[in-house]
Amino acid sequence: MRALEAELSRTFPAIKKQIDSMHEAEVIDINKEGQGWSITVKPDFHEKIKDIFFFCLKQDLINLFKTYEVMIDKYFFGKKFGVDLEMDLVIIYKNCDKVITDQIKEEINNIFRNYFIELVSVVFMPSDEREKRYRLADRFVLQIIRSLPTPK
Repeated sequence: MRALEAELSRTFPAIKKQIDSMHEAEVIDINKEGQGWSITVKPDFHEKIKDIFFFCLKQDLINLFKTYEVMIDKYFFGKKFGVDLEMDLVIIYKNCDKVITDQIKEEINNIFRNYFIELVSVVFMPSDEREKRYRLADRFVLQIIRSLPTPK
């Protein structure tokens, strides 16, 4: 508790200054009730902040995919990113063994966790399976093609 108190005296003025700046810029509303404060983002800024949040998440994922570009053939952003797709993320991979696939899955999981997103639906599909399902006119693969005309 003492460590927290010592830290609070150092960080509170900086936090208060940031809150005051956002309040002056009319980005947030502050409701002072009794001994507590309620701080909310104004509706006009909510969507803009959400867009920035998901833009940053998307960029972190793209950077990860670039790291594994030899193994990841294509990737598609879905539902969480505002695209009409049943999944949040679809990854088509090639030349990838199970150990590497598991490693990529764990890194994707960590990126979403860093953004405080715990539940995410990700599909990993080998490129040969995608081609086979495409030839068979599989509903899921066709939905990807219709919804996401510009992969990677």
